[in-house]
Amino acid sequence: GFDEDMLEADPRAPGNVLVPAWRNAQISIRHPLFERGLRILDTPGLNALGSEPELTMSMLPRAHAVLFVLGADTGVTASDMAIWKEHINTDHADHRAGRFAVLNKIDVLWDDIQGDSHTDDSIERVRTYTAEHLGMTQHDVVPLSAKQGLLARVRNDTELFERSNLGLLEKLIVQRILTHKEQLITQHLISDLLGMLQNSQAAMQYRLSSLEEEHAACTGSALDKPALARLAERAQQDYDFYYKKLITLRSSRRLMDSQGEILNNLVSEKRFEAHADKVRQIMVKSWSTAGMVRAMDHFFELLEIDLSNLLAEGQLAEKMVASIYRRYNEDSRTRHLEPIPLRAGRHVIAIRELRKKARRFRISPKNLMSEQSLLIRRFFNVMVSEARTLHGRARSDVERWPHEALLPIIQYSMEQKQLLEHQISRLRDLVRNDRDSRAERERLQHSIADLRKQLELADNMVRHIRKPAPTMIQQKVVNIFGSA
Repeated sequence: GFDEDMLEADPRAPGNVLVPAWRNAQISIRHPLFERGLRILDTPGLNALGSEPELTMSMLPRAHAVLFVLGADTGVTASDMAIWKEHINTDHADHRAGRFAVLNKIDVLWDDIQGDSHTDDSIERVRTYTAEHLGMTQHDVVPLSAKQGLLARVRNDTELFERSNLGLLEKLIVQRILTHKEQLITQHLISDLLGMLQNSQAAMQYRLSSLEEEHAACTGSALDKPALARLAERAQQDYDFYYKKLITLRSSRRLMDSQGEILNNLVSEKRFEAHADKVRQIMVKSWSTAGMVRAMDHFFELLEIDLSNLLAEGQLAEKMVASIYRRYNEDSRTRHLEPIPLRAGRHVIAIRELRKKARRFRISPKNLMSEQSLLIRRFFNVMVSEARTLHGRARSDVERWPHEALLPIIQYSMEQKQLLEHQISRLRDLVRNDRDSRAERERLQHSIADLRKQLELADNMVRHIRKPAPTMIQQKVVNIFGSA
């Protein structure tokens, strides 16, 4: 996948190039920001982007934030502007936490003769110029000296560290990027946690009601065996209800498995590779650039049709699951159980966004002027490879969803069935045998008190989870840059 023009010539073997032995390195170091979840992808220089298609097509667009490092002595150059427009400031990129420019090497502008005021004015001019050219606010442009910041850290020089402005970049990362990461975690995990807690609370509340009824039957000097027998009979009816529900849900699960086969066929690996082979043959046989371009677009058209069909079939399957949940909740008088969505729409959007990138790939002069076999290889290494990754994610979701869609109500039914089984056994034992009413009362009081503590703990957990994230509570509107 390397662009041969971008590779270094081998001085010992004319006509050959040096291909890197490795593509990336993963480095782990102890730092407070990394411990809070920050992950940094340090990309190679601008000249290397052309030979690293994964960066421009996959990693850069999916980054939550981008720090665009520029030289304070040069500002935004023509090559910087080209990279910014083509690979960073694009409609299809994520960058939900923001795009920021870092003006490095401000120590080059330090002037001890003309004083700090002249230096501040020089830095502010470059900062204003950079913000205007990149279309961002000045607050998103951070002037700093990484070299002087490192020296200050090594020498423990507070004054030099403050002058380097490295601390301002760290504040930006905490206040803007890590806060956004926290919000993402909240969106993706909190609903799942709350669902599990609500299931536990419902089961505990049912258990508490049953124990309190038992306790009421043990308030006299002797056990109220007729009342206990009635409780056992009602528990048996509830047990039979959940037992039958489990049988019904097993048949519903078989129905889901057959529906899952239909969904899996639409995004099978075999189907994707068939599309890729078909387009490769068309491209190889094509006599013109226009024919090659049409073949490339046809590949994404085939994928989009498959995923659109997946979306339509998935919506039908989700409606079926929703009706199963609705009927279950009505019969069991529960309100907290909700189906797990398939979310097929996001995969359609991802392929459409990749199709937009492919249009830019097709009209690139560099690609249009390439020899046919090189263009085919580049298209498959870059665009088809990225499409294969997106298709694999869709396939993974589709394979998993039919098995997980009914899991909440199946698990809830099994928990209730087990609780009722234990309750029936205990109640019938009380009816058959003469137990001491006082001892049984004490046992039930301990169980009730313990269960109430567990419910209180679960309520506290729910309240704690629903609270805003710590950084959201502490978030204030501040100027993190201040005076230069």
